[in-house]
Amino acid sequence: MSTSPIRSALRRLGVYINRNRAFYAVWVVLTLGYVACFVSVPLLVGWCIEAAGSGPGPELTRAVGRLLMVTLLLAALRFFSRTLIFNAAREIEYEIRNDLFGHLQKLPQSFYFRWRTGDIMSRCVNDVNAVRMMLGVGVLNVVQTPLMYILSIVAMAAINSQLALLVLVPYPAFVVIARVFGRRIHHWSLLTQQGLGQLSNQLQESIAGIAVVKAYAMEDVTRSRFADVNQELLRRQLGLVRANAAMPAIVNLLPAAAMWIILLVGGNLLSTGGMKVSEFFTFAMYVYQLTFPTFIMGWVVAIVQRGAASMQRLDELLSEVPSIADAEDAVADASIRGEIEFRDLTFRYPGAGREPALRGISFTIPAGSTLGVVGPVGSGKTTLTSVIPRLFEVDDGQVFIDGIDVNRIPLATLRSSIAMVPQDSFLFSMSLADNIAFGLHAGRDGHGNGEPTEDPVREAAGRAQLAKDVAELPHGYATIVGERGVMLSGGQRQRTALARALALRPEILILDDTLSSVDAATEVAIQNELESLFSGRTVVVVSHRVSSVREADKIVVLDEGRIVEEGTHHELVRLGGLYARLAWKQAREEGDRTADAPLSEPTAGEPL
Repeated sequence: MSTSPIRSALRRLGVYINRNRAFYAVWVVLTLGYVACFVSVPLLVGWCIEAAGSGPGPELTRAVGRLLMVTLLLAALRFFSRTLIFNAAREIEYEIRNDLFGHLQKLPQSFYFRWRTGDIMSRCVNDVNAVRMMLGVGVLNVVQTPLMYILSIVAMAAINSQLALLVLVPYPAFVVIARVFGRRIHHWSLLTQQGLGQLSNQLQESIAGIAVVKAYAMEDVTRSRFADVNQELLRRQLGLVRANAAMPAIVNLLPAAAMWIILLVGGNLLSTGGMKVSEFFTFAMYVYQLTFPTFIMGWVVAIVQRGAASMQRLDELLSEVPSIADAEDAVADASIRGEIEFRDLTFRYPGAGREPALRGISFTIPAGSTLGVVGPVGSGKTTLTSVIPRLFEVDDGQVFIDGIDVNRIPLATLRSSIAMVPQDSFLFSMSLADNIAFGLHAGRDGHGNGEPTEDPVREAAGRAQLAKDVAELPHGYATIVGERGVMLSGGQRQRTALARALALRPEILILDDTLSSVDAATEVAIQNELESLFSGRTVVVVSHRVSSVREADKIVVLDEGRIVEEGTHHELVRLGGLYARLAWKQAREEGDRTADAPLSEPTAGEPL
């Protein structure tokens, strides 16, 4: 039998509470002391009134002195108990955020195809805050208020059991009220949190794609879409507001009814001599003191319900199991030299209903050699290179590195030996030097101190033909490149991403159309540097430009996920197939009439 989402979420939350049980244990002791003082105050006031009836004297002085001491102790216990519980809630909030971020780092790319960025951000911010409120204010009142009621009822029963029972008559209605309104609040809280996720996603996409929005004059349409999502969120929030407002308003009638009973019944007892004045005031004070806790319980129920709904959403995220992880039989001492082998590789993206992205791929890349991968758009070039560092999961027995199944190589070993420069040259909003040294911060340079020296950064920038551009930046290597490298041109972003990979000097370097935005002269200079730096290391170059793979030891040509041709540049040109047609087309566009370029367009299936 499967565990319900709420039960699973509460079980996970219990783990965090257990980690901080010392906070809660001390808090419980202080809370017991606080409740004892809370219940003592009306009794001490009654004693003061009774002592005052006898006139001024030492008895009244002692009674007032005891009341003063208990009141001061009550204030101190209130401060320290709340500090402890709120500190514990903040500590758990801190731990959940760290665990969420760490968990997100472990999830594969396929997860981010299914989940929207705005929704993830909403859960990491809004839902975590709601859980903190539940663990702070919520737990405080859920534990403290019932204790106040129980001890206050015991004290009132000791004074007059009949009146105490009558005062209790309205309060059982709280259970019904909490149940009815609690469900409504939970329902609207969950919808509101989901709406916040949708709004965050809409905002994130609009900001990230602002250039496209402006280029297509879609400002009004985008604004309208945002307004629709915002309107739906408003509707849900108003539903939550009505539920939150109705519950405290109705709950507040309970102590009012109890006070009405005291004034009616207690007043009659007082007039007939069945109750002392001091006892009447004590009863009235108990009901008065319980008025605010009763009122706030309506708000607390809303906080708890919203926190439970948020914890349910967080548990849903944390329950995502990373599909890519170290196998139990992983080769702990695996050492990467660089030989890559594909054995009848067939790959389909998770959840995709379309045809496989790769079909029956089989070939070997010897260690220390250079492989070129070319083919039309959508032929599977990027997918082929992405399975090497296990960015996507493949079945056992399909991809091998140095004869070891890639699924049995520890991820840390595998990915620390591979540097991949993807098509999207993503840069972080930090300095140019920090972007180049990004991999070195993880200790991949062998120093392990996480502090890259300046020399590897400058050397890598020079080899990526970026050094001359750095001199033109306002602060050189210290220039903040902006979000996603907005301060740099497309070619500069590509070369910065390339420099980041070159700084690592990995055993396997994968370049996925990395030189598409650089001019021909820069491309030749970079290729010369790669030949020098990566001599004896494995390099995989994916490109739609034949000039980028011309000097590769071997070239494979993909089309619709299959290898349709393979060989060297000269062999493929002589073959007169897809590669030759690509070479002829690009030579014509670039005006290149080198000796090995086809002089006329090859006919499909017909060798030159």
